[in-house]
Amino acid sequence: MSSKAVSSIPKLVQSTAKYAAAAALPKADAPPKKEAKIKKFNIYRWDPDKNGDKPHLQTYEVDLNTCGPMVLDALIKIKNDLDSTLTFRRSCREGICGSCAMNINGVNTLACIR
Repeated sequence: MSSKAVSSIPKLVQSTAKYAAAAALPKADAPPKKEAKIKKFNIYRWDPDKNGDKPHLQTYEVDLNTCGPMVLDALIKIKNDLDSTLTFRRSCREGICGSCAMNINGVNTLACIR
């Protein structure tokens, strides 16, 4: 190994340590955290396998900052994070197939375009 290569190793270690220390410091121009945008979803539920279970509304609260802009995104968030028993149909997510058709705010529409 040449003396040139050996002498450059400490500089490399020093510069790496300098950048690592700078990365650990909080950034002054970091954007502030977004305020939670909580929306309540009232979902009509019914389990035909439970004797005596009647249809009812179940309320879920979702922070819209943590999911996409469509109702379908919020439903997926509820299913993945809050209640895995929630079931619904979806397919293309582009408003073409119609598999995510449901009644939203009293209007029959597609959850992927609303």
